Amino acid sequence: MNTLEKGLRILTLLGEGRPELSAADIARALGLPRSTAYRYVLALKSHSLIEEDPRTGLLRLGARLLQLAGSVRRRGLIEIALPRMERLVAETGETVILAGLHETSGICLERVEGHHALRVSHERGAIFPLHAGATGKVLLAYLPDEDQEQIIAQGLPRFTETTITDPAALKTELARIRRLGYAESDGEVIPHTYGLAVPILTETGRILAALGTSAPSTRLDAKTKRPVLKELSATARAIAREVAIHDVS
Repeated sequence: MNTLEKGLRILTLLGEGRPELSAADIARALGLPRSTAYRYVLALKSHSLIEEDPRTGLLRLGARLLQLAGSVRRRGLIEIALPRMERLVAETGETVILAGLHETSGICLERVEGHHALRVSHERGAIFPLHAGATGKVLLAYLPDEDQEQIIAQGLPRFTETTITDPAALKTELARIRRLGYAESDGEVIPHTYGLAVPILTETGRILAALGTSAPSTRLDAKTKRPVLKELSATARAIAREVAIHDVS
């Protein structure tokens, strides 16, 4: 076996066999000398492809490998969402983004530009806060309470006069979002803009991603939101249904 094959066999063993093994277990299972197995384990650990449980000392798949697996799932999500986002933009004329979670922030996974010369949107790959703006708030609203608390405890910087910076007020807003099934923002990140976002949920109610749109408040606001919100919600539900069929969540 060459070096790459040995490393891949160790990862496969941890992924398809017992979820946690000692280096000695790996050596026995693959028929390797212990010194060789330890050397490969150290190399894989150095790249966070495997990690050691600090309590038991056993080895398991690492955070980096799980992140890579998450990237594959996200790619599947984007492929499912993109044609529906394009149809949504054709219906509404407004830019639409697909966003996910990145540690304690949001990230723009995909974007389809609207037809108007004056547009408001995130770039692909852009990181944004979860406490301000419709898309960030809808992602935050559907996180477990302990995750919400952790993010809120990091601070709620102000971007505009309408940014929510009080923890109690933000928690009230998050409860409202879960009750209504959508989030809205009246200039919370950029003045004179209005945003709407809805969650894309798994069958168990876990937040998978968010679908959002924003525009200058002269074109979209709380009084004119209903047709856009209806299309946005229908698109999110259609994406969620296909995600469940293809099991990419």
